[in-house]
Amino acid sequence: MTQPAPAPTEDTYSPAHPRPVRWPWVAGVVVLLLAAAGVYYFMLRDADDGQEIVTTAGGELNKPVRDGKFSFTVTGVRCGVAKVGDEFVDLEPDGAYCLVDVQVKNGGTTVEFFDSTSQKAYDASGAEFATDMQAEVFVNTDAQNFLDPINPGRQVKGVLVFDVPVRTALGSVVLHESSSSAGARIAVK
Repeated sequence: MTQPAPAPTEDTYSPAHPRPVRWPWVAGVVVLLLAAAGVYYFMLRDADDGQEIVTTAGGELNKPVRDGKFSFTVTGVRCGVAKVGDEFVDLEPDGAYCLVDVQVKNGGTTVEFFDSTSQKAYDASGAEFATDMQAEVFVNTDAQNFLDPINPGRQVKGVLVFDVPVRTALGSVVLHESSSSAGARIAVK
């Protein structure tokens, strides 16, 4: 014998069309807004804020040159370095390392970061070389160097590392405040 179906109670009522869950959409919109705000901030950070940008085509060793808020002084260049590292790791280049000693002074009014990936080296024929960030970590071991934030008016020292073909001599480096700045060319011969 069949039993009659139980009568519905208030606790078991469910509508024919349940209300959609909205929190994932709200969270997604918030994340997108935060990402857009971050991109906007970094774009403005590199924007020209009315200060004169001075570049030079005739810089030389031990003479400061400016690019944007930064003043750069190249104090030494050593090419033909076979490896860098510490007691645990030896990094070897594809060719040879050229180490460029640089002083960077922040002439602006805000804390700035020196972006070593924006720096370029050139040989006498004009071939361009990028920095080796991994090697730079091992040669910039001092407590305060240009891998750290640079406060206004402060000067830091560091070493840029370029992996170049064996027996290559650098002719110049072009140092930049940021990836979008014109850069300052410094002869290193």
